[in-house]
Amino acid sequence: MKNSFPFKIAAHHVAFGLAAWSLSLPAAPCFAEARHDGSRVLTNGAMVVEIMDPVHPARYNRGTRFTPIACVLGARLDGREFLFNPVEHNPVDDHAGLASEFDLCIPGGPAGHLPPGYDEAQVGEGFLKIGVGVLRKQAGAYSLFQNCEVIEAATTSVSWSPCGARFSQQCGGVNGYAYELDAELSVGTNGVSVNWTLRNTGANPLTTRNYVHNFFRFEDQDVGPGYVLSFPYDFTASGLLKEQLQDGRSIRFNALIPEWVNAVVPYPADFNGPNTCELKSTFSGMRVLCATSLPGLRTDIHARPNYVAPEQFILLSLASGESREWTRAYSFSLHDAGSGSRSFR
Repeated sequence: MKNSFPFKIAAHHVAFGLAAWSLSLPAAPCFAEARHDGSRVLTNGAMVVEIMDPVHPARYNRGTRFTPIACVLGARLDGREFLFNPVEHNPVDDHAGLASEFDLCIPGGPAGHLPPGYDEAQVGEGFLKIGVGVLRKQAGAYSLFQNCEVIEAATTSVSWSPCGARFSQQCGGVNGYAYELDAELSVGTNGVSVNWTLRNTGANPLTTRNYVHNFFRFEDQDVGPGYVLSFPYDFTASGLLKEQLQDGRSIRFNALIPEWVNAVVPYPADFNGPNTCELKSTFSGMRVLCATSLPGLRTDIHARPNYVAPEQFILLSLASGESREWTRAYSFSLHDAGSGSRSFR
């Protein structure tokens, strides 16, 4: 298990007053029971994280959209929950916590965002869904609402430690598209990080877009007054409704969301600071800082009354035999630190 993050966030880069991060392992363990079937609980001091077991037959999500590896279902600091993870749910269509997906396709979205090999495949043939395996192409445009048949599930394994887990996945692929995907998850005393590695083991080059569907919900507080989402750069958001207001580099949720909102925050092409965003509640003092080690494409914001999901997209283009590494990290806090410094431990 690594003892430090592979990237640093300098204090002068972060415009909303957060300092550099560091990770130390371990602290004295605490013990907690799993909330969900098919999961493991990892602890480091007061930080308690529930991880979905990707090979358990009763795991939380068993659909073909999200990868089952490195999925954080719950994150509690001093007993206070930061993630939306209801017990009652549809195990095929619903997910929770921090769930990673490659190649999200929304109805009517750009044709270039399709999974590797999708265009080449005929209806009934296979295409590559990174993180899942080889799926059978259906008639009609591919989108997140299709639950495609699995032709070849990726081979997945996991090893556990008290403060982390290592995930490994291989897929022989189809039509010259194949991959290996590794993830190393570490639990710190106030956060969690995942170091990812994607290798293109096929004959063809591949391009994929990755994000994490961050289902944030601060305890039992619905998304509305008090929730503020901030970025370290200037932007003009699109898709906000009357219940949300952009205030400089922040988006304020000023009223409860009637149904849902889908907004987009573009990533500045000339920005050379850290790829971060921060969600906080001015009512509870809870906050989370999300950091990605690679520059972003954009941040989508999908929010409903019971959660808000800032989704930091990155682009990965790999030649045959090439690999790429990146890290996603989350730092949790239980008080409004204002403009002072804060470390990730």
